[in-house]
Amino acid sequence: MNAQERPPLFSAKLVFGLTVIALGLILTADSLHWYDAWHLLTWWPLALTAFGLARLAQDGPLSLRGHIWLGLSMAGFISQFGPWGLLERWWPVFLVWGGIVVTLRAIFPQPKRTRKDKTRPPSPNPGVSGDPETDSPQVKP
Repeated sequence: MNAQERPPLFSAKLVFGLTVIALGLILTADSLHWYDAWHLLTWWPLALTAFGLARLAQDGPLSLRGHIWLGLSMAGFISQFGPWGLLERWWPVFLVWGGIVVTLRAIFPQPKRTRKDKTRPPSPNPGVSGDPETDSPQVKP
């Protein structure tokens, strides 16, 4: 595997794995009565922020998925730590934010990401063929 095939270090899979590990450690500490860890779970929007930042790092600054995760995390922070009613009054700001991202994506189109097709094996090199009717460098019987 060369440097071009290597996946990025900071990815959504990494964030998901670390989030599951952290959640497991927090709940283990709580169930063993080492620490009353339930108030740490009020910081759940941090996991959504990490997912959003990972998507932005992986897909670029106009990643729609990254901005959706960041929008959900901001709504979570507002609902967890903001004054009552703040989210109900300011939810249209999220529509404006989404509209700006979609508009910028229309103005500056993002390159299409190619998905690896795992169902088909890779096609053979055209110079190497098992067909005896083609001109190939193989020894003919």
